[in-house]
Amino acid sequence: MNRILSFFILIFSIQIIPGSATANQKQDGALSTADTTGRSVAPEIIEARFLAGLRSLENGRPGRAIEAFSAILALDPTLVRVRLELARAYFAAEQWDRARREFFITLSGDLPESVRRRVLGFIRAIDARRGFDWDLSLGLTNASSGRNYDTDEIRLAFGNDILPFRLNRDTKSQLGVRATGAATYRLPLEASVASNVTSSLFVQGFFDITDAPNSTYDDYIAGVRTGLRFTGYSTTYSLAPVYSQRFLAEKHYEDQTGIEFAFEKRTASGLSVFGQVSYADVDNKFSDNRDGTLKEAQVGIRQSIRGTGAIGLSAFYEGKDVDFNLDKYDLYGVRLSGVIDVPYGLTLRPSIFIEKKGFSDPSPLFTGNPDEKTIGAAIRIEKNDVFIGNGFSPFLGLSHRRTKSGIDAFSYSETEYEIGFERRF
Repeated sequence: MNRILSFFILIFSIQIIPGSATANQKQDGALSTADTTGRSVAPEIIEARFLAGLRSLENGRPGRAIEAFSAILALDPTLVRVRLELARAYFAAEQWDRARREFFITLSGDLPESVRRRVLGFIRAIDARRGFDWDLSLGLTNASSGRNYDTDEIRLAFGNDILPFRLNRDTKSQLGVRATGAATYRLPLEASVASNVTSSLFVQGFFDITDAPNSTYDDYIAGVRTGLRFTGYSTTYSLAPVYSQRFLAEKHYEDQTGIEFAFEKRTASGLSVFGQVSYADVDNKFSDNRDGTLKEAQVGIRQSIRGTGAIGLSAFYEGKDVDFNLDKYDLYGVRLSGVIDVPYGLTLRPSIFIEKKGFSDPSPLFTGNPDEKTIGAAIRIEKNDVFIGNGFSPFLGLSHRRTKSGIDAFSYSETEYEIGFERRF
């Protein structure tokens, strides 16, 4: 893995964009001399870090700049001027998702209109970017199923007789390694669908791999998407065919071939409306009655808040149409999620969701309704001012869900965790 990382870093191209997207000091206020926890911080230390970050950015060392600006925001995450420079440093390091996040958050800060327009310009430039970039996350997780079922006994109807059966479920727990990431190449196109709209071609490889000491719990997903992206001043659209493969317990389990469409519209006040729809053909390698189609859709809004974070609300749908009755369903749900930077260099990403799953063709053997209702919550905690190795930072993820079915044997609680490192620059 170290050799792979070294190779990517060697071919990684860093490009500094001239000019500054910062608001002036009078608009944002002088750099704080006390953090939000009340601890006294010498103003000269803050100023020295800020100037050191600017020098690193100007001298083509965005990684050093990211470290300096992150250290200041760990003391006071409300400093919009510093966050603007952090966003610009991520932009220069070609860490597009992080740059986009920081720029979007600043839109809810106290910024002059000219700076807001420049920030929207950066976001547009990110969406219309060219070249190669990659992301990687490595961590430890519970590789086996974390489900705790209410009961293993199920009652089935055979004519007028109702007989009890005991399900043989694997309840073992194992610690595994999880790796997720993507590598993307983008190429601008000369063709334009409308004035002030740029177009680009992109190719992306992605993976989500969980590997455990017992190969029974191995779960490998890898795929590729390639398509077109259209970017206007405040809108972005993309259309892409997608192909993926999944391997379970070292065996080829399933292929999916489909297409997805995504869009976003944003405002200068930090409001974003977004959505995505996809359709895929499912080819299961274990059983023909699991072949079919998968449809997914999502629409939502996201609002930047107080220059330190964002909150979003979305509705989603998933429908799977196969012959196997336990895998033929329609699922509807809503999710409330957010991201906020707090003192001590922490980024919190909490979320809660509610969903309802209805089975289209339940087995006539069931003595109850297998439909499910689920409520869940998750939080991801990132330490954004600590950098290990070549720009990796630690994180901790926790999630819990409670699913209630009309059949007790299908009701369960599930807890998942992951702790590891993710690439920041």
